[in-house]
Amino acid sequence: MAAAKANELQALVFGASGITGWALTNEALSYPTATTFKRVVGLTNRPLSVEDAGLPQDPRLHLYPGLDLSRDSQSITEYLSTIDNIEETTHVYFASYVHRGWGTEDSEKRKKENVDFIANAVTAVENICPKLQFWTFPTGGKWYGLEFGDEVKLETPLKESAPRVPPPHGDHIFYYPQIDTLSKLSQGKNWNFADIRPDAVIGFVPNNNAMNLSKPLGLYLSLWKSLSPSVEVPFPGSEEAWTHLHSDVSSSQLAKFHIYVSLHPEKTAGKAFNIADVDAGTTWKDTWPGIAAWFGLKGVGPAAKGELSGYPWVESQKEKWDTWTKENGLRPKVIEEATWEFMTVVTGVYSERDRNFDITEARRIGFTEKPDHIKSYHNVFDKLRAEKHLP
Repeated sequence: MAAAKANELQALVFGASGITGWALTNEALSYPTATTFKRVVGLTNRPLSVEDAGLPQDPRLHLYPGLDLSRDSQSITEYLSTIDNIEETTHVYFASYVHRGWGTEDSEKRKKENVDFIANAVTAVENICPKLQFWTFPTGGKWYGLEFGDEVKLETPLKESAPRVPPPHGDHIFYYPQIDTLSKLSQGKNWNFADIRPDAVIGFVPNNNAMNLSKPLGLYLSLWKSLSPSVEVPFPGSEEAWTHLHSDVSSSQLAKFHIYVSLHPEKTAGKAFNIADVDAGTTWKDTWPGIAAWFGLKGVGPAAKGELSGYPWVESQKEKWDTWTKENGLRPKVIEEATWEFMTVVTGVYSERDRNFDITEARRIGFTEKPDHIKSYHNVFDKLRAEKHLP
């Protein structure tokens, strides 16, 4: 099958309201050009208008609710068949995921559900999209066993060529059977796929997301600005996490990379690629002052022993939450619904050793985007403010 020309391409995003899917839906309207995709279709589970999603008003953009990947492939095929011009789809960006804890917690159920998600989605798309060319799939830090901490040995910078984590820990990493399933399903087909590996993602979501770091950080800093007498705001994590390297990525950088990879199958088919904002990695010590500066605060290191910071400090202000939220015209329960546990983990135990990624392969295939990592945070805070998640 001959590859479609740029103005004949149609993007289909599974999970368009999530932290990766939202950015993919947004970036596909303008990256690499405003005419690359003739149509962008975003699939969500719950009803979500373009306006409520905080996405641009663009005649090429269409959101469809009702996505339920827990159903069988025939049911998903029937759902897709209700979408206008779905058969024109050429590029699929898969960003759907069911979160059921970490590590060994409920891992067999988590593994089966997520493997079924990808298998049923691929089968359904193949049933109804004859022009399919490429499929990107996000794995990430779990691939390298990061959620198991010191129980899994790391050799940094982490490279795509690193061997899979062996049993027993590797048995709980659902990315492995997902990629194996995707590889098997793609054999002998007219379409290819690639595995995209980010670490923590810095981005905006219209509702809530189990792995949204920006929103709780932004709320912590906003509350501190309003309710603390000090302009110096302590890092919410641990002393040990303060100076170790990590490779966070902005959702816009991640989305652009997904799209870039999908448009260059001659370089990317069947391969895995790490991606990050900063090639060499960064530390919280390097980034925290710049993150805090957006709020007019001076970001300093972890709090002294016995002093409150992060969520414990936020919780100490609980009697003020409702008044503060209303006075600032924010969405109801914006504080209660933030992913405080995720913030605590990522700024704490998850960062207490180097976990920086090698992104040489991304550069080797010609991806040159290098965003200012601090500015990436600021851009997300701007969006969170515009959508009434931050004052």
